[in-house]
Amino acid sequence: MASARGFVKNVYKDPFKWSVIKSIGIFVLGIKIALECQGMNLMPPIS
Repeated sequence: MASARGFVKNVYKDPFKWSVIKSIGIFVLGIKIALECQGMNLMPPIS
């Protein structure tokens, strides 16, 4: 438990590591959203 807490603190306090973790997380979230929206017609044709 203390090891996990230390790891999280280490990642959170190091700006580079935190930036990498955030970027990976946002990228994965974007992929999940794109997969959920597959087949959705976001812009219907103008008639």
